[in-house]
Amino acid sequence: MPYPATATEYSKPKVFVIAFMMAAIAGYINSIMLIEFGMPVSQMTGIASHISESGFYFEWQTLITSLLILLSFIGGAFLSGLIIGHSQYQEDRSYGVALLINSLALLLSTLLAFYFSTLALIFSAIACGLQNAMVASYKGLQVRTTHITGISTDIGVHLAHRFKNKTPFNWKAWLLFCILAGFILGGFLGILGFQSFDYLALAIPAISNGVLALLYFHYLSTTSKAQQR
Repeated sequence: MPYPATATEYSKPKVFVIAFMMAAIAGYINSIMLIEFGMPVSQMTGIASHISESGFYFEWQTLITSLLILLSFIGGAFLSGLIIGHSQYQEDRSYGVALLINSLALLLSTLLAFYFSTLALIFSAIACGLQNAMVASYKGLQVRTTHITGISTDIGVHLAHRFKNKTPFNWKAWLLFCILAGFILGGFLGILGFQSFDYLALAIPAISNGVLALLYFHYLSTTSKAQQR
C-alpha cells in the first residue's frame, strides 16, 4: 500500500473537521449527479455494477459513460499522486494546488452540465477521485471521504467490539460516524441546492474547494513567518 505508517502525533480536531467537510462535499456532488443523471461519481461500487449491467444488456451508451466515470475517478486519484508526490503527510503547497484543481474541475462540471452531461460527470468524477486520494491518508490514518461502504463496515466492526467487550468507542470510531454524518448531510444539502439553483448548485462545492485552498495557503504563509521569527 502507498500509505505511510500511522503517526503518533496529530491534531485530532483537525482530522475531524477535514474529514467531515470533505465527506460533505462528496455527498453533495454525488447526490446531484445521481438525481439528475442517474450515475454516482464518488462511489465506484455503483459504477462497477452499472458496467456489469449495461454490458450484459448491451446498453452501449450507459456502458461507455460508466467506464468513463470509472477511468476519470482513477485519473483524479492519479493526478493527486502526481501533485502531492509524497506518501507521508507534509504541510506544503501541493495540497493547496490539489484543492485549486479540484475547484477548477467542479467549475467545469458546473458549466458543462447545462450542455454536455457526460463531460459534467467526467469532471465531477475526476474531482472526487482527486479528493479521495488527497485525504486518503492523514499521517497514516486512512480517511475515505467519497464513499461509505468501507466506513459502514468499520462501524459495524466497532459496534461488535463494543457489544462483545463492553468497551467504549475510541476516537477513531467516532471519526467514522463523523464521516458518515458528513456524507449524508452533504447529500441532503446537494438535493436542496439542486432544487433551488439547478446545475449552478455544483458551483457551491467548487467555491468551497477554492476557499479551502486559499485558507490553506494563508495558513502556510502564517506558519512560515512564525517559524522565521
